[in-house]
Amino acid sequence: MQWNRNIRTLNNDELKAWLREVDEKPFRADQIQNWLFCRQVKSFDEMLNIPPALRQKMANQFAIRGLTEDKHMVSVDGTVKWLFKTEDDHHIETVMIPANGRYSVCVSTQVGCAMNCAFCRTAKMGFTRNLEAGEILEEIINVNWYLQESGLLDEEGKTAQVTNIIFMGMGEPLNNLENVHRVCCTLHNQKLFNMGRKRMTVSTSGIVPKIKELVDRNTPCCLAISLNSTNNEYRSSVMPVNKTWPIEKLLEAVDEYIRRTDNYVTFEFVLIQNITCTPRAAKELIRICAPRRVKVNAIVLNDGDDPTLHAPTAEEVEDFLAAVRAAEIQITIRNARGRDILAACGQLAYKKEGQKC
Repeated sequence: MQWNRNIRTLNNDELKAWLREVDEKPFRADQIQNWLFCRQVKSFDEMLNIPPALRQKMANQFAIRGLTEDKHMVSVDGTVKWLFKTEDDHHIETVMIPANGRYSVCVSTQVGCAMNCAFCRTAKMGFTRNLEAGEILEEIINVNWYLQESGLLDEEGKTAQVTNIIFMGMGEPLNNLENVHRVCCTLHNQKLFNMGRKRMTVSTSGIVPKIKELVDRNTPCCLAISLNSTNNEYRSSVMPVNKTWPIEKLLEAVDEYIRRTDNYVTFEFVLIQNITCTPRAAKELIRICAPRRVKVNAIVLNDGDDPTLHAPTAEEVEDFLAAVRAAEIQITIRNARGRDILAACGQLAYKKEGQKC
């Protein structure tokens, strides 16, 4: 099935090139992108300073809305999860997490995922395709529409807008790096979203060559690594990516990233009973983190479909955190948000009728 490309995928230079092709003035590109990303309109007809003939040309060749809301669910803790349908009838999920006037959005970058991590529901879907940059941006814009329509306010009492982006929804972001890079550049653009690079975090399971490419491209974002284990035996058992790029190679890429960007790296660390939440794991994590500019974001395992994996007890979690903190490693425990609507980390997966996700 063919569908029109989402116009939000085009950068300014590409939009100017298209305008020349259709005998229109290139300066219109700035006006069009202002409507798309600043005013975040829902139709070409809303672009009031664009000539009707040009609006029709855009409508003939591009889509301005590539996602359709199927439904959204609101958690008791205020987290909201959306199920969106794409133009080719696939589904993705997007999560908004409110906290003290800030609104973080966890965006999907692929339909499904090919990484097959044991603790992740999305892995059960398999991989279908990458999302276009315009589709990813539209996830964010849909949340902004929701915030505006809901009358929610920011820290200053103004109409709320998305403040932070986390590329940690469905899919492996670095396996869709071209489009993730486009999204980050659009968000960082001062004339459009004007979002600081520290407000965007790209999370990866550990695709080593792509981490290096992220640096080469100077993608405006922070980096998070789903470490989730401290030795190759355990990590390979829950994250097959480790068989291709083991911890040693991954840490080499982390060291290069830190050296070339002078940024911290966040290690995402799922606490799993008898695997990652043990005295041995604490010692190994300290050994990994001590010589590096990293911080650890720990989260207790969610209930999933793998009967061999279990969440640790509260006492085991406290003992683990105390051991790591005693070595002056910066580690925080993240409270899972949206558990009641399956919006927590690793829980995103569209349930089709008869499909077990």
